[in-house]
Amino acid sequence: MENVDRTVDNILSETPSIEELEDILHGGQLSCNHVDEVWPNLFLGDMYMSHDRYGLWRLGITHVLNAAHGKMCCKGRDDFYGTTVKYYGVPANDLPTFDISPFFYPSAHYINDALSTAGAKVFVHCAVGVSRSAALVLAYLMIYCNYSLVDAILKVKERRWIFPNRGFLKQLITLGNELKYKAQSKRMTTQKHKHGLLAIKELENVLDTCKLDLTPVDEVWPNLYIGNVVAARDKSMLYNMGITHIVNAASGPPHVNTGARFYRDMSIDYYGVEADDSSDFILSVFFYPTARFIRAALSKNGRVFVHCLMGVSRSATLVLAFLMICEDLTLMEAVKSVRQHRDICPNPGFLNQLRHLDMSLVRERKKKLEAYKL
Repeated sequence: MENVDRTVDNILSETPSIEELEDILHGGQLSCNHVDEVWPNLFLGDMYMSHDRYGLWRLGITHVLNAAHGKMCCKGRDDFYGTTVKYYGVPANDLPTFDISPFFYPSAHYINDALSTAGAKVFVHCAVGVSRSAALVLAYLMIYCNYSLVDAILKVKERRWIFPNRGFLKQLITLGNELKYKAQSKRMTTQKHKHGLLAIKELENVLDTCKLDLTPVDEVWPNLYIGNVVAARDKSMLYNMGITHIVNAASGPPHVNTGARFYRDMSIDYYGVEADDSSDFILSVFFYPTARFIRAALSKNGRVFVHCLMGVSRSATLVLAFLMICEDLTLMEAVKSVRQHRDICPNPGFLNQLRHLDMSLVRERKKKLEAYKL
């Protein structure tokens, strides 16, 4: 139990790893009942209880969420419980490769709407009541009750042992990062711009003034290049340029599916970032890891090529973040520096994430300055 407490203390303020979450899940009681009330009027259980209509009636269950809908082990369906119980089915498989995340928000909405009704009680189940159903309950606590993933796990574990599979844990970690970013964005938008930070529209106006022709690759900082997929696949060009390190900001299918194997006949260190060029995509989680990769390469006199599909949004955003984190440039200074050499255009969502990074770095510099004065 002492080890679990240390693990919890270490990760409460940062993004947990799957291993750390599993350490927490292994702690405490390792058994559970057919059904347990894990939150006021919210019950988590197994298929045995889901088939016990009389038992559910005695509990006062008014809503059932079946996270194993359509599977042979679970009989639940719209007409199984009669007209007094509202039913919602999620056809999920308990496999690490199954993407249960599209059901996080719909299931959370269903649970929240039900619990908002006077006298309602919700029963969420799958086959065993520890993985699929548990993942959906955790998502509900994160989305509607403002719990972090770690806090949600600890809350449920007060009443029931759960153990979502590794794939589900990874998807819940992603959900936690998205919710954290949205909360941060909401707080930031309520504040007036301070320290001369730019609004998104102002940044876009600055970027629009660039009149450079778009080329396959440009050196935007000493030994640091931004380019597109054409340059990324041209090994002879990369060799002649002396490229030693590559950051692919559109790694994997269906984007730019190169990877370390593609460059295995070259002396190149490869770093892949699986990012979508979408305003909703959380690219900020890659800012510091990518900046560290670039800084380490340049410190060894390497030459770094950062690319995505077009070389204007994802890759440009990561380069701007590097200049801000490692070269102490403000967002405005970084944009002006890069656009002297290449026409770039990060999407509005990425610009907003860069603004948040800018604000954070300004606060850090202010704290260091105040500490130095003392």
